[in-house]
This record gives sequence, C-alpha cells and structure tokens, in this order.
Amino acid sequence: MKLILGAVLFVAVGAVFRTKPRFGTVAWLLAIAFVPVWTGLTLKLYFEPAMLVGIVLVIFATRSWNELRFGLADLLVLAFMVSCLVPVITGGATRSTVFTVLMSWLVPYIIGRVVVRSVGIAWLYGLVAVVFAIVSAGLLVEFASGWDPFSGFPIRNASLYQTWADLQLRGGVTRSEGAFGHSIAAGSAAAMAVPMALASKFRPWIRVCLVLLIAGGVVVTISRVSILGSVLGIALTVLFLRDLLPKVRIGVFVTGAILAAASLPFVLRTLASAGDEASASADYRGSLIDLLPSIAPLGFSSVAHRTPDGTLFFGSFRSIDSQLILTGLQYGWFALILGVIGLAAAVVTVLTRRASAATISVVAQIPALATVALITQYADFFWFVVGLAVLSQRQMVTPEPVSELQLRDINRPGRTRRRALARSIRRVI
Repeated sequence: MKLILGAVLFVAVGAVFRTKPRFGTVAWLLAIAFVPVWTGLTLKLYFEPAMLVGIVLVIFATRSWNELRFGLADLLVLAFMVSCLVPVITGGATRSTVFTVLMSWLVPYIIGRVVVRSVGIAWLYGLVAVVFAIVSAGLLVEFASGWDPFSGFPIRNASLYQTWADLQLRGGVTRSEGAFGHSIAAGSAAAMAVPMALASKFRPWIRVCLVLLIAGGVVVTISRVSILGSVLGIALTVLFLRDLLPKVRIGVFVTGAILAAASLPFVLRTLASAGDEASASADYRGSLIDLLPSIAPLGFSSVAHRTPDGTLFFGSFRSIDSQLILTGLQYGWFALILGVIGLAAAVVTVLTRRASAATISVVAQIPALATVALITQYADFFWFVVGLAVLSQRQMVTPEPVSELQLRDINRPGRTRRRALARSIRRVI
C-alpha cells in the first residue's frame, strides 16, 4: 500500500513539476537550503531529501534534449563523470562512491545545465539570492540565540544525525550551520550565492543589501575558507563580471569594506581564542598531501582499507578534508586531472572577463575544494552551480532557443503597459 501511495505521489508531484518547472526548481532549492540530510527516505539505499526532489525534477521537468547545444565544457564534465563510474567495471568502486556520483553530483548538474533552461538564468539568480538571504538571516538568528531549529527535524537516518546534528564551537563561540549540518557547508554554500546575487535583476540597492546579508551569515559560521570564498566571490564579480552596473560595484565595495571592518575584530578574536585548533586543522590538511603518491589511475587508492566495524580509512586518515585529494583517492588520477583542468579553464574564463556569475561562484570555491570535502547539501548545490555555469557560458557564446515559459513572461498581457506605468511613476517620484 505504501508503495502504491508513493508511486501516486511521485507521479502527481512530477506532473506539477512538468507544467510548472519554476515551482519544481523552488522546491528543490528549498530542500537544499532548509531540509537536513537526516530526514530522507530509505529505499534499499538512503536518499537525502534534496535527492528525492531532484530525481522527480530531472525526470519530469527536463525537456527538449534535442535542442541542447553541447560544447567542450559539457564533454569535460561528461568525461569526469565517466572516469568516476568506470571503476564499477574495472574494480575499485563501491556502492557508496557510485551513488554519490549519480545522486549528489550528476542529478544536480543536470538540474543546473538542463532544467534551468526552462526557467531562465536571470530568474534563477534572483531565486538563489532570495533563498540564501533567508538562509543567512537564519544563520544570524542562530548565532544570536544559540539555537538551531533544524536539529529537531525528524530523524530518518540515525547515523547521519549523529554525524551532523551537533553544533560546533570555535573559541567558545557556537558556529552557525542552519540546515546544512556543518558550518563550513552552510558558509560555503551561502558564499556561492554572492556572485549570483550581484548579477540578479533586482534594483542595485537591493542587490547590495542581499549581498551584505548573505556575507553576514557567512561570517557567523566562523569558517575561514567560507569567509574567503565570500570575499573572493565579491572581488572577482566586481572586477571581472562585464555587465555589472557601476552603482552595484561602488555600493558593494563601500558597504563590503564597512562590513569587513566591523566583523574582522570578531573573527580574529574568535580564532585567537581557539588557540591551537586552527593551526592544528591547517597542519592536518597539509599532511594529506602525503597521500597523493598512493592515488591509482582509476578507482580506490592502494592505501584504502576498512576496519572491522566498516569504517573507511585512507592510510591513517579517516576524514579527508580536501575534495580534490578525496576525488583522487576515491576515483583515481583521471578524475582528479579532469577536475583540475575544468577548474583551470574556469579561472582563465574569469580572468579574461568572459565569465558568468555562476562561473565566478565556482572559481571562488577553489580554496574550499582544496581544504574541505563536499559534504551534506553543499555537494548538491556545488554541482548545481557547475551545471548552471556551463549553461550560462554556453548561452553567452551561442544563445539557445527561448523556452515557452520565458516567452510567456515576455509576452504576458499588460506587461509592456505595466512597465511604462512604472517608469512614469518613477519619473514623478
């Protein structure tokens, strides 16, 4: 009976997503931002909430594959995904590594690369800005109150709850994490939203306010790499995004400097109170470099082994806090090299002022990829932005056909008259 009800719900939600892809996109992004990973569903394998919504969205809201124009970036991502999945055949893969690639990487990438074509990139930038402004407001409230409401969400996976639900401390200060289960995941995901907020179509002062709010939320995660990602996102967008309005550049520069001056003493004081914690964390990440020689061409590293209780170790390391190194250890040199090539190409695109806001978001996360693993919903959101970056860069070179939804927006009855009326009112005011 439960199976039948589940199938009916799946089709019903899919039908809504099919006719209203924007509604589906909102639902998926809300699952990313506000639903913890431990509230999912087990169907032989454990599906996190964002995975479930993402699968429905990809199946029902993905249209017109034949209209897609693929480029080198698509081929590079495809080669990367294939190199991660080939070890299933050659050996050196596990059910967990394959499931991660398909559900946490490929599905979000397809949403960003294909589904977003139906809703419009400009609309999506605005949605991301608003959602993560709300996330950041929640992070600030959590910091002020010391209470994370998401820890009280239903527990569907006890192991994930035990791993991610506990709040973290640094220098005696509780670090905000929202629904992401970890302060770095929350801070880095929010930092990725900054360039897209700056590139949205809101009025300049609204964009500046959204960025300040998001940046404030990143600060109270007290995550150095997240704060760095936020600063890089602002700096790269202001310096290299071609069509950014001068008002926005000046506004975010001035207000950002004020926010930095106000928050820097707090951050430095907290890090100083943490004592050796920060330096020990940096030393640990540096020692991970010793694992590089053990990376195999494809699949698991030769130093990978499991303890009797099933815990996976790479050498003497249980946790690998570097997604770049972890990718090599789990999937091999081919995947790692292809990933680095993709990031290098994105950097060149930014420096030559040919990048979209989504591409800048990805480039600003390179320090995080070097020092943090893709954990909880941060993984899904990162690969979504990668897909969005590929789509936006492709459309900058060769505009793809306008979707029916975007045409309805353009030709909506009364739209022109309302715009003219709004312009007249602004002149009077």
